[in-house]
Amino acid sequence: MSEAKQPLPAPRLQLRWEANPDQGIYSWLCHYELVLPLDEHDIRREVYDDEGEMTGKVDEMVIAIKPPTKRGGGGVPCASMEGERYFDPPFRDGVHANWDAKHLGNPPIFAIAPDGTAFTKPETPGQQS
Repeated sequence: MSEAKQPLPAPRLQLRWEANPDQGIYSWLCHYELVLPLDEHDIRREVYDDEGEMTGKVDEMVIAIKPPTKRGGGGVPCASMEGERYFDPPFRDGVHANWDAKHLGNPPIFAIAPDGTAFTKPETPGQQS
């Protein structure tokens, strides 16, 4: 398992954590997403403001696979109470990412901590792709 804050490969599957802005009983939201690279002349790279002015370009398209998964509790995703950092997907979304990766040609799977740190899915001994 590696920890990264550099550009990630695309295509990829990612489980991206963020604090829940609603601050209900669920402190965290995890977005299960497919990230695709965009070619230099792809019109989908263009970003516009509310007035219709182009404000920039992006290199990737992020596609939500399902609504966010919610998690409660006091801990921060991808971090243990002792301060260790690790790949931390919601159980079902993590299993679904494994299944989906098989159908998509086995792109890498990342868990993205709330601070933006990315963790690659560790290889499981005896795991079949």
